[in-house]
Order: sequence, then structure tokens, then C-alpha cells
Amino acid sequence: MYLEPERHRSPAISLTPLIDVVFILLVFFMLATRFGAWKDLPVSVVPSEAVERQDDKTWLELHVNAEGKVDWNGEVLSLEQLGERLAGHDEAVLITGDPDAPLQAALAAVDVARAAGLKEVQLELLP
Repeated sequence: MYLEPERHRSPAISLTPLIDVVFILLVFFMLATRFGAWKDLPVSVVPSEAVERQDDKTWLELHVNAEGKVDWNGEVLSLEQLGERLAGHDEAVLITGDPDAPLQAALAAVDVARAAGLKEVQLELLP
């Protein structure tokens, strides 16, 4: 029995799988990318009654008002001034906020207090 030898042809590169992979990557990156600059998200926080404040400590009390300003003993401070004033203290800090206060401003005050070296910082939202 005589078998004809297989003809050798040059290999051809198919572009179809490459195009499929590029298309899938394009769709993935389009879905994973955020379009637009979201700086703040409105968050509604319900205060918890499960945690009670410890009254045996001396607390430095800061208050965040509805405009997002930090009030310490009746004096409105910027975040830079707050950081400078808190640098020498070692008491626990309690940051309270109005119900209409932006959560971002309260969290910024918490970050400033922790950056000033205070170990115990608590955030309390008023009902």
C-alpha cells in the first residue's frame, strides 16, 4: 500500500483569537474603570445605643457642626490648627457630630487626632 506523503504547508496565524482576547480585555477595562470624580458619597449613619461612653476618663470633646467645622470649647478651628493643638495632649478624644454634619468632616477630624499621636479617639454621632 502506497501512502502519499503529507504536504507541508506554511503555518498560518489566525487573528480571530487575538481579536477576541483584545475585545474581552477592552470590555473588562471599560466596566472596571470609574468614569467621573466621586469625592463624597452621602452616608446616613444611625447612632448605636450599644456602646456607652466610659465616664471614668477625662475626655477632650470636639464637636463637628452642620457646616463641617470643628468646634473645641467654643472656638472654631481648621484641621491644621486642630492638629497643632492636639499635639501636646494625651487624653482620650471624643468627637461628636450634629445629625446634619457631613461624615467626611468628622472622619477628617478623627484622622487629624490620630495623626497628632492620640491613641484613643472615638466618634459619636448624635441622634
